[in-house]
Amino acid sequence: MAVVGLGVAVLLCSTGCLFNIFQTARTIGAGNVALTLGTGLFDFNLDEAAHAYFLTPEARLAIGIADGVDLGVDTAFLVPLEGGETGWASTTADLKFALFDQPDSFALALGFGGGYSVEALGWEIFGEVFLDSNARYFPVFFAYMPELALVEGLGFIHHVTAGLKLQLSDSVRLLVEVNYNSLTYFGYGLALEVGF
Repeated sequence: MAVVGLGVAVLLCSTGCLFNIFQTARTIGAGNVALTLGTGLFDFNLDEAAHAYFLTPEARLAIGIADGVDLGVDTAFLVPLEGGETGWASTTADLKFALFDQPDSFALALGFGGGYSVEALGWEIFGEVFLDSNARYFPVFFAYMPELALVEGLGFIHHVTAGLKLQLSDSVRLLVEVNYNSLTYFGYGLALEVGF
């Protein structure tokens, strides 16, 4: 029942943000489109005695504007699990550039972007580093995102993600990840990416 409810929430919200990094070093190719729907479960460690738990339903639309170059747009909501109101969390956009992608070896990509996020208390810009293992029996990925909040006094936010990228078919992948953010939160994410 909880899984069905979570799936419905993701589909109804049609969302995405920076709490999860639901992308890998792979680019989708010129003229292709990919839609990623997922959610995270986050523990915001407010202090030693207080925690706040949230679901973060997300969506990402990626468009291959050239071979090795993707344009992506994300948006997200925050859904508190212990009372409170659901609210919009962010809308961001990014460009990702493939530097290296060798079958049975590894892939490396860099990106940059920006947008508006409650995580950054307003406008932000960010960089992206993606590293994937393309080994058939070791389908892992890593991502690092330094975010610069354009709000005076907040500065850089460091976001690290590690996970599994499981190819379910030629056009469908399942992403399972663990996230850490220097704003004192830790979380898990699950997303389905479908290519068109």
